Amino acid sequence: MSYRLGAWGLFAALCWAQPGLVTAQTDVASTETASAGETSPAAAPRVPGLELIEPRTYRLRLITRIEAPDGPLTNVVAMSPFPLEWPEQKLKLLSEKVSPGAKVSEQIFKGQAGLIKLQAASVAQGEAASVERLYEVTRYRLKFNFPTQELRAPRSLPAELREQLTQPAPGIEMTEPAIANLAKEIKDASLNAWDQVHATWKWTRDNVKFQNGDFRGALFAATERCGDCEEMSALFIGLLRLNGLQGRTVWVEGHDYPEFYLTDKRGKGHWIPCQVVGPEWFGEMIEYRPIFQKGDRFYDPLQKTLVRYVPHTLKADGKSSPRLVVDHKIIADSDINGPLYINPK
Repeated sequence: MSYRLGAWGLFAALCWAQPGLVTAQTDVASTETASAGETSPAAAPRVPGLELIEPRTYRLRLITRIEAPDGPLTNVVAMSPFPLEWPEQKLKLLSEKVSPGAKVSEQIFKGQAGLIKLQAASVAQGEAASVERLYEVTRYRLKFNFPTQELRAPRSLPAELREQLTQPAPGIEMTEPAIANLAKEIKDASLNAWDQVHATWKWTRDNVKFQNGDFRGALFAATERCGDCEEMSALFIGLLRLNGLQGRTVWVEGHDYPEFYLTDKRGKGHWIPCQVVGPEWFGEMIEYRPIFQKGDRFYDPLQKTLVRYVPHTLKADGKSSPRLVVDHKIIADSDINGPLYINPK
């Protein structure tokens, strides 16, 4: 019998059973913090249009483990995300531990995310296959300081991102009349590209009330006028795309926020962050938690479906249900989790 497990959240797993399959047990551990000695921050990279300041350096431990609590497993495969470098995030892999008999490979979605693939031919009852990585992470406060009057809507997109940004994405229901009509209402032909993005950002913040909960999609936010950071980011991004602009979701540990994409007069593209929930950050971001992905449309090869998050999934053969454990532990000062994201509206 074959077992498959998939998670639609990086940090809160959601299991489901496919026809003929038994849903596996899941345990995705929440972030913990622990004190650590200070390390020297990496030199800030120089990126045109971006000011990278106030670095914080800490360690990040990632564990992916496949357990066989009730019986032996064979042909075991698990997938989980790992962080990539971005202008505002520098990484150093300090160590990797792989359990005997297991092997690890990586898949890079260029400009989007990284995926660890853990494989084992067999796992005996009561045993586990695992990989543990320790990273040094340096995160920067980011400010966009390019002249905004020189920015315009992109005429083309980076080749590696075209499918990600132009094809239907789970939870961004752009063909729904409620969202399409809303985009028409918000669009103002008299505004330049920067100001149109700002108007969309302001509308989202002013008209969608923060309400925590499971992901319900952009349509829910548009019709019910409420949602958490996921719904609000999804709606903001969908409205941009319908009006000839572009955006994507940035996923950090326990939170997400959007970036929008504009080009300068030389045709160079710039990804610019904003916050739709909590602090009114537009063109800047004060966020130190690790970035795990940028984007909201990925193919899960084990579940054979498009998902909103980098695949976080397990497949195994056997008569008993496997268990996937994923643990992200930030070893840092106690305030690394950043500000509280509470929208008074």
